[in-house]
Amino acid sequence: MRREIRIMQRLNHPHIAKLFDTVETEKEIILVLEFVGGGSTHGFLKSKPNRRMQEHEAVKIFAQLYSSLSYLH
Repeated sequence: MRREIRIMQRLNHPHIAKLFDTVETEKEIILVLEFVGGGSTHGFLKSKPNRRMQEHEAVKIFAQLYSSLSYLH
């Protein structure tokens, strides 16, 4: 867990939630992350007719995913 926290602290990308702080107690480690509004992808799809995105919406989301995964790799 500590190794992952160190890695998360170094990440700086617009499509990856930032880790601001950690609080460690005897029983748990609390991660303070950037708030990412807008809801989940599942909720977004549920609001769409036939639960499908328009192509321009899918392209935008795919580009963000590709950008963040490329950064991580």
